[in-house]
Amino acid sequence: MTDTLSWTQARRIALRAQGMGRARRTDVPGPAASRRALRRTLEHTHLLQIDSVSVFERAHHLPVFTRTGSWDPAVLDRLSRPGPGRLVREALAHEATYATHEVHALLDFRRRAAARRDWGQVRVAATSSPQLFTRIFETLEELGPSSAAAISRHLGDTERGEGWGWRRTRSQWAVEYLFRSGALDCVGRSPQFERLYVATEDAPPQLEVPAGPGAQDDSEGAEDDPARAGSIRALMALAARSLGIAEVTSLADYFRVPVRDAREAAGHLEATGEVRRVRVGHPSGAREMLLHRDAPKPTPLRASALVSPFDPLVFHRPRLSRLFDVEYRIGIYTPEDRRSTGYYSLLFLHGDVFPALVDLKADRARGVLEVRGTFREELPHLPARQRPADVAVLEALVTELRRAASWQGLDRVEVRTGPRTGDLAEPLAALLAAPPSGAWVENARSGTPRAAERTG
Repeated sequence: MTDTLSWTQARRIALRAQGMGRARRTDVPGPAASRRALRRTLEHTHLLQIDSVSVFERAHHLPVFTRTGSWDPAVLDRLSRPGPGRLVREALAHEATYATHEVHALLDFRRRAAARRDWGQVRVAATSSPQLFTRIFETLEELGPSSAAAISRHLGDTERGEGWGWRRTRSQWAVEYLFRSGALDCVGRSPQFERLYVATEDAPPQLEVPAGPGAQDDSEGAEDDPARAGSIRALMALAARSLGIAEVTSLADYFRVPVRDAREAAGHLEATGEVRRVRVGHPSGAREMLLHRDAPKPTPLRASALVSPFDPLVFHRPRLSRLFDVEYRIGIYTPEDRRSTGYYSLLFLHGDVFPALVDLKADRARGVLEVRGTFREELPHLPARQRPADVAVLEALVTELRRAASWQGLDRVEVRTGPRTGDLAEPLAALLAAPPSGAWVENARSGTPRAAERTG
């Protein structure tokens, strides 16, 4: 007999499985506490998706803030470098991510597959310059950790492909191939957010030219890779524990495994009792999901937190829609006049729902956290009795904005109001401007400073 859970219970399990519900700091702690915060987060997520956008804070720094509050992101930079204290390595897991050692090792099948693929650009480059790989390793030995662009310049390779898109030199294509196949390690990022590479300790002394047309071209690995199936089962077990309750497609998306392989792995997990099928009620119809045997109890959450759109909580958009009733579309790639929820809005979690989106910008030159848009989420399927009132959402958001400003070392908050800033912008500005305290928050539309509670 299949057990039945309510939609609310499923949301709470999903949030608690991802480490939500703890008390969160406002003041930035020292390195030791920040290391503990990072480790606690990775115990639940196993990865941090990397993104270059820094309009507020980079996506790989936000999940720790979401779960534990203020912390020092410099700790992540230190713990991603080679050495005995290394905690994470950059890998292609969900997307480009910082992954735990366990996940990095399990993804070796993906690196072996990358080495077997037909990299046309690399094959052409290596054929025309047979010593290209050797010269890349020699350059890294001479220069130390270097970006693909720096390696290319050092080799005098400046000719890029034509047209739109990835216009790389042949050397840059070769560096990408060497990283994806495991011969190079990423040990940091440049000020331009380029990967900095070194040779891995076990890099092969000689590398074969990538195979030609007709070679295995499946990025997930060949059928005859004996370790592949076991690695995928282990990855799906980690995903099932991290998500708590999920559909197979969400398990597959966590580490970007083909759905057909995820289904096979899920069948194995079900046969061993690691997961079991449950039905989750929903106004549009019940859905079958897999519940992990160690999933947390669906106790209510008192949490409120800003959540990156690339957080493992929400990065699978169909899961975000089905489980949390949110249709999220990032505004970065949309022309400004067609954006409906800002440029790079963060989701705002309150309890077990996401009732708002907030478009933030950290203006470090002025010491200001700009709230450029505050948008109500419609949550079309959520019963009215389960919707938090706007005033409760805004009061919790004020507290969270103060925490975010403190974390970023900013002195005050400015709320932009007016056209295209969202239905909640005006009441948020009014709440921040209300007495009794006497700090200043500027309303960005009028430019008039108003008395408000201190935000730093």
